[in-house]
Amino acid sequence: MDNINNTPVDVSFIDNDMIITYDNELTETLVVGKETYDKMYKEWLKEQPPFISDVYKQMMNNIILTSIHNNQKCVTELNSFFRVENKDEVINFIKYMRSRDLTQEKLKWNKPFGDLYNKPVDQQTPL
Repeated sequence: MDNINNTPVDVSFIDNDMIITYDNELTETLVVGKETYDKMYKEWLKEQPPFISDVYKQMMNNIILTSIHNNQKCVTELNSFFRVENKDEVINFIKYMRSRDLTQEKLKWNKPFGDLYNKPVDQQTPL
């Protein structure tokens, strides 16, 4: 969650800690647990919640439910995801979340209100 301008290149796990290594060789240690999921929610999902086309929508929903509702099932699923056996997927998830920008995607799905009602008569759907 730190080193915003650097790319995560590796992740390792020691006990209950996840150590992220960045391309500038700096590391960041996060505890696998609710505190980290709360940070993920605040930094990645509070302003940009999961969207229809998000690749990791289920993981995002788990983070939200863990952070807001302290849902223990979601905590368990997240703890199972952030493990050494899932190292490659964890690093892909972190990269995805750090680079996620829904600005263009939202434009595809959200039509301006005026566009819905200001169609020429020949393009309107008959009643």
